[in-house]
Amino acid sequence: MRPTDRPQSPAAKNPAVTPSAAAAEAFRPPAASLPYAPGAAWIEERTRIAVSRNINVSGKLVFQEPVRIEGNFRGEVSSTDLVVISEEGAVNGRIRTPRILILGELQGDVIGAKSVVLGARSRVQGRIEAETLTVCEGARIEGDLIVGMPARSK
Repeated sequence: MRPTDRPQSPAAKNPAVTPSAAAAEAFRPPAASLPYAPGAAWIEERTRIAVSRNINVSGKLVFQEPVRIEGNFRGEVSSTDLVVISEEGAVNGRIRTPRILILGELQGDVIGAKSVVLGARSRVQGRIEAETLTVCEGARIEGDLIVGMPARSK
C-alpha cells in the first residue's frame, strides 16, 4: 500500500451500511485480537463419546483419553485428559480429570482438576476443586469452590 492510498471505508464499499455502522466497523479490532473464548479449543478437540444423547447410564467410567458426555450419567467419571459435558449432557456424581469443560449440567463434584471451564449455559451444583476456573457469563454455580494452587504440605 502506498502512503497516499487509504483503505476504503465500509460505507464507501457498501452504500447500505449506515454511517454509524461504518464508524463502528472502522474501530473494530481485527479478529485476531478479539478475546479468546474459554474452552473453545477444547470443544474442537477430538473426543470419544462416552454417553450418547437420549441415553441414561450409571456406573463408573474410566478413560485414558478425552471423552464427551452428551446424555445422562450417574456415577463417577475419570479421565487422564479431558472431560466435556455437552449442552444436552448431565452428570450426577463425581468427576476426576485434569481438564473439564461443562456446557450442560453437573450435580456433584469436580476433584483435583487443573483447569475447569463453565460455558454460558452450564449449571453446576456441588463442589469444584481446581487450580484455575473460568466462568462464562450466564453460567450458574451453587456450591463450594476451591480455586488456586494446592497447598503444599509441610
